[in-house]
Amino acid sequence: MEDWVTINKSFINIKEAEKVAQIVKVTESRLSSVPRGPQYDIETKICETDNGWQLKWRKFLVDVDSGCSGCSSCETNHINTDAPSKGKVIEFKPKGS
Repeated sequence: MEDWVTINKSFINIKEAEKVAQIVKVTESRLSSVPRGPQYDIETKICETDNGWQLKWRKFLVDVDSGCSGCSSCETNHINTDAPSKGKVIEFKPKGS
């Protein structure tokens, strides 16, 4: 896990800190995650200090995306996994029957 990163600005109220925390979560998770690779999520915490509210965040690995999700952001043809298979089921027959 990554160490906590502290935002250098102190916020005057908690609503302003929560708004910035949401922006940090979205932006940093998009910058950290790699298509068809490691996917990260961002954890934030807001602490009260003498000067106001302080925002801290860190990233953590969620999973590795193993393939295409079919989001249609690229122009490749995607295989329809819901289509019925044309395979044939071969029944098992015990030897000697």
